Amino acid sequence: MISFSRSMLVGAEFPQEDLVRFHGMLEDRIYAMEVLMDVRISDGVIQQVQGRMKRFTTPVCPKAVDMLQTAVGISLREPGWVSKINKEVGRKGCQHFAEIMVECGRCLDAARMAHELLAKSAQTPEADPTSLTQAFLATHPELAGKCMARP
Repeated sequence: MISFSRSMLVGAEFPQEDLVRFHGMLEDRIYAMEVLMDVRISDGVIQQVQGRMKRFTTPVCPKAVDMLQTAVGISLREPGWVSKINKEVGRKGCQHFAEIMVECGRCLDAARMAHELLAKSAQTPEADPTSLTQAFLATHPELAGKCMARP
């Protein structure tokens, strides 16, 4: 019988042409928290971060919300971005917030691709999804070598 379960969910919306807003949530029987993170698509730079703790273990936990601001300016396109978030947010603030932010960051390319493919398939409903995906990957060289770009 499972006595512990943790769920993490990431959603993405595109409020502006060059901006993706991630809504990340982590929940288990002990913790429940959310992160809203705006990322500029063109360079992957974190523009804004907000956090909320709904369930936590100590009175010190909510103070970690302020540490989220240390991630503003970090580019999700630069090597070592995961370590930077873990150091600045995780070690100095809250590891759970860092985990949510890292998962949101890892979803950047998939969210961009899904957003563009949805728009293209709406314009051309008869288009082959594989062809649309290949066209997207051909115009995004930064994805070379990532799992979504493998044949």
